[in-house]
Amino acid sequence: MSRWLKRGVGSLVAVLATFLVVSNAWIWSAGWGRLTHHPAEVPAGSVMVLLGTDEFVASTGERTGTFRPRIDAAVELARSGRVKLVISSGTEVHARTMADQLRASGVTCPIVEDPYGWRTLDSVLRAKAYYPKEHVVFVSQGWHCVRALWLADHEKLSATAYPAAFGEGWRPWMGALRDCFAKPKALIDRYVFANALMAPVPANEGNVPHR
Repeated sequence: MSRWLKRGVGSLVAVLATFLVVSNAWIWSAGWGRLTHHPAEVPAGSVMVLLGTDEFVASTGERTGTFRPRIDAAVELARSGRVKLVISSGTEVHARTMADQLRASGVTCPIVEDPYGWRTLDSVLRAKAYYPKEHVVFVSQGWHCVRALWLADHEKLSATAYPAAFGEGWRPWMGALRDCFAKPKALIDRYVFANALMAPVPANEGNVPHR
């Protein structure tokens, strides 16, 4: 490898590493002072968006470690009476499974399934399309909530977050690591792809009341 090629590769690696660090720091900053840890800190009458995750690992049947803490946090917040509506957002399976778990856990407020929140950006854009004037509170692990808040800020959607517990085992750590790379992708989605939806339906269509 020539000296110039080595320098070029080194420079590229340095640029990518800088982009990774800066984008993570920028998106984490969206959570400063906005991760509420007590239901009383959530504005009354908020709309909760429970962000989707798998309950089990498809290949092994093991629990993912992130699902149950999200459900527990959502149940705690819903039972507090601070939210008027819950949106379970993710794939069709995520949306239905989470909604079923909330009902089974005693949540009585209206629940809406969003089966087209295929990624965090889609969940945010769909929340904005359906509830543009409402205050939204995202429920997920903290490392995920800050990305949702950053996206919400750039859509001018009023939002805070109610973070779930980190989870047990090594799988939540893998989720947090993957999110380190999802954060720079959020910048690319916004500034390169203009926040295009992944799901094949308009942002204001497809939600259904949970039955």
